[in-house]
Amino acid sequence: MLSEVIAAISLLPMIAYVRMRKRLLGFTAWFIFAIACLTKIPDYIKAVDYYNTAVFLLAFIFFLLLSVSILKKNSEVFVEVTAFSALACAVYFPFAFVSSLNTWIINTTATLTVTLGNFIGFSMENYGDEIVLNGKMVQIILACTAIESIALFTGATLGIKADRMRKVKAFLISVPVIYILNLFRNVFVSVAFAYSWFGENSFYIAHHVVAKVLSTIALILIAYTVFRILPELAELIYSLKDEMFGGAG
Repeated sequence: MLSEVIAAISLLPMIAYVRMRKRLLGFTAWFIFAIACLTKIPDYIKAVDYYNTAVFLLAFIFFLLLSVSILKKNSEVFVEVTAFSALACAVYFPFAFVSSLNTWIINTTATLTVTLGNFIGFSMENYGDEIVLNGKMVQIILACTAIESIALFTGATLGIKADRMRKVKAFLISVPVIYILNLFRNVFVSVAFAYSWFGENSFYIAHHVVAKVLSTIALILIAYTVFRILPELAELIYSLKDEMFGGAG
């Protein structure tokens, strides 16, 4: 929770930077966000989650470089990236900090996961945030709702400067698809654990290895589709790369 609190603090200077274009505000926002990523790493190390450990380490380095780049060379590219990032944060944080929303999305995801699992043919039951199958229980937490990816693609599709109808189209082929695929992911992890598909380490292998790899592939394909619909987003990312690391243009 500490990392979420630190990340939430970064939202204020993000918004201020978008409005006032002051490089110190941009630096502060992304430096704080980088620290938030850094503080998340010990949790993943403790959980023996090497995938997310690597992801958040790379995120820390990237956002730290981004903050320094803004301090050195303030530009409209940084403002645009910060704008859709602020929107993504604004979508995520209510679910992280408002108890009623947190409980609602977790319990709803658990219920829909069980509904899907039963439709496929597995006799699942759910009690609030708990899914029970074959005498084994899996608890749904906020990370199991795909809210991080949903928030990211909401910000990227709706926060970019582009034609409104194309933005809505990109949103519809990304956010709902992510949520539905995540339900299948939850079913897979629950069933693999319940029936020990991968032996005594079934939960770890299903959740931290197989599901992570498949989720990454799915997000790459969804991102590619979004880029086809919103070439402005791809151009912004290329421009960001050039601003941060130099480029031919």
